[in-house]
Amino acid sequence: MWARGEGCPELAGLLADGPASRVGADLRASCIEAGADLLVARRLTSFNLIPVAVPHEFDPAAVRAVVATVAGGPHSVLAAQVAARLGGALGVPVSLVTVSPDVDSDDRAEAALRRAAAAVPAPEARVVRAANPGTAARALPAGSLLVLGLGGGTWWRRQLFGPGHRLRAAAPAGAVVVRTAPRRCFQEMGEPAAIGRQMSAAEALRLTTEAVVPVAEDGYLIGLVRRRAMQAAPPTVTLESLMEPPSFVRPEDGLAAASDLVDFLEGAPVPVVDTDGRLCGLLPVSSPAPAQ
Repeated sequence: MWARGEGCPELAGLLADGPASRVGADLRASCIEAGADLLVARRLTSFNLIPVAVPHEFDPAAVRAVVATVAGGPHSVLAAQVAARLGGALGVPVSLVTVSPDVDSDDRAEAALRRAAAAVPAPEARVVRAANPGTAARALPAGSLLVLGLGGGTWWRRQLFGPGHRLRAAAPAGAVVVRTAPRRCFQEMGEPAAIGRQMSAAEALRLTTEAVVPVAEDGYLIGLVRRRAMQAAPPTVTLESLMEPPSFVRPEDGLAAASDLVDFLEGAPVPVVDTDGRLCGLLPVSSPAPAQ
């Protein structure tokens, strides 16, 4: 998805699998509704629902190479992924670079480079030995588009956004700064499905195979019913008398919240419920054991 700003629709269009959507008045709701994986915006804000990419003097026509600068921060892998996607979309070479002032070996820099290269293989991955930003800038290929993570490469960002802007001369195609975010439940969930409270245990057993099944009324999640409870009950008993209070996650919860419910739900999909109480999706999880 993209928000208003110079270079934002162009960058989003190159990164998207299909047509990129523009955000609506409610940024959070727009991202959840679209199942967005990345927001392209004109600046970094406190919004951290999904990863963000910010273009800076981005000029696709001038790009001759894409260079991801990686370090030990949490955003470097995303920088490498964005660089690889842009290189593929633009048909230009991609390289991974980490910078070290050490003239000999730098274990931390080399480890950061290996981590990024393992996640996103690139034809070229190298450590640039540079004592200062100017030296590193001169080592970049002409027409380079820099992609860098917010958590690493602090002095690279200082040159992009602080006094001097020394990297702009070496990167006339501009730069993209990225910030990662945890994977959210809405990004992985499937369509909602539930059964009604007045359904008989026999009918529910015929229609479902999951160990735990959501019970909903008018789209609202009102409970859960376990397969073993339905099997133990008389066939004509309705689910209303068998169901237990609902357990669920919110769309914006991290996937770890769903993982916490795996055992409780016996491997059945985790219900995803919006702030109004409506069942908006089911999140598949790995089953710890086959349903009995």
